[in-house]
Amino acid sequence: MDRVVKANPTKEFFVNMLVRDILLKQAIIELIDNSIDGARSIRKNNEYTGLEIIVKFNSESFEIEDNCGGIPVEVAADYAFRFGRPKSAKSNNTETTGIFGIGMKRALFKIGKNFSIHSTTKTSEFDLEIDVVDWLSREEWNFDFSSCEEDMENEDGKIGTKIVVTNLNEEIAGELSSPEFETELIEHVQRRVGLDIAYGITITVNEKTLTGNNIALINNEEGIKVVKEEYVDEEINVQILGGIAPREGKNYPPEEAGWYIYCNGRLVVAADKSSLTTWKDMENKSSGILFHNNYAGFRGIVYFSSKYPEKLPWNTTKTGLDETSSIYLRAREKMLEIFKIVKGTIDEIRKNTEEKDDGIEETIANMQGVEMTVRSMSNIQKNREITIKNISITTVPNVTINYKKPKKEVEELKKALGVKSNKEVGEKTFEYYKDAEC
Repeated sequence: MDRVVKANPTKEFFVNMLVRDILLKQAIIELIDNSIDGARSIRKNNEYTGLEIIVKFNSESFEIEDNCGGIPVEVAADYAFRFGRPKSAKSNNTETTGIFGIGMKRALFKIGKNFSIHSTTKTSEFDLEIDVVDWLSREEWNFDFSSCEEDMENEDGKIGTKIVVTNLNEEIAGELSSPEFETELIEHVQRRVGLDIAYGITITVNEKTLTGNNIALINNEEGIKVVKEEYVDEEINVQILGGIAPREGKNYPPEEAGWYIYCNGRLVVAADKSSLTTWKDMENKSSGILFHNNYAGFRGIVYFSSKYPEKLPWNTTKTGLDETSSIYLRAREKMLEIFKIVKGTIDEIRKNTEEKDDGIEETIANMQGVEMTVRSMSNIQKNREITIKNISITTVPNVTINYKKPKKEVEELKKALGVKSNKEVGEKTFEYYKDAEC
């Protein structure tokens, strides 16, 4: 009898390795992504109004429920719960975030030891109850439906999926009972899937409604422009935009500057100011420039989209880029070109202002226009065209007047004029003689 060398994995090893490299907030995002993929399958052109994803949790249980189409019994039986994406899996012709067929399973194993899934579509319904400890003890890898019905008529019209996880893993129960984790999760979800929220899908976490996020860019045919590049690379649509954000408040928040990179709607890189994109840092000192607050108004946006998510340049947890991807390396060359153009605009504006440290902020703050609208990523995805309305900008050339006077006399003038700085003394005296001359 021929002997064989066994090479199949054990369930324990497989599950432990699956959950090791993913944080709880990332696991929850995986489940939210599944719901959003369902929304994409039933709604076209990113019109998600009326669809919702409800997340609830405490130290005893975790729940996520949606009305985003449900999982067909056929898909659940043949693909959705397989460990890995089989080659025979059919594409639903939408831009999903599912890549390797491990996201939902990894998320559930990360959270707890018991989970139930109920899903209803227009024509099918199933229930699935899994005791992970019992499943691990058996050689059989398959799950069994608790109930299943196909070719039915959905009389009440309610379609969607509900997942409940109980018997939480000890460290997970601690996190889910923490108010700090709830705040962190909300911020993470808003940042990562903010575009889908902007498209109209409602997401609530413990009854708190999340807000979407758009990245706005100013466009002015006479001066400040959005620079755009769009092309197809190996069945991936690539859109790259660079520009200057409209200022809100006194100054640009430097932490919001940089590059934002999306893969099928999922934000994988946010406000990057490192050599990953177009900047200089400790990892790369030979090219690019070090980030300075002078460039706090810069925003770059890259959007990779494809019906073949496995070809997108992201990592397995969809939390970052595959920096070796040829798709991304080619896009990065375009990003460098666009960054140089926008940087030139910023430098030119700053050069033509008197105050070098805050000139661009003042210039943008003084923009005049009947229609002051901005460009957002949600509009880009819906329209696929730049449709920013113009903003007119008026810049008056300035010169600097320098002269020195005794400090004591200048301090006396400050008191007399009711000002605090030497600059204000010069401005007030200039205005006095200018008005007197007029």
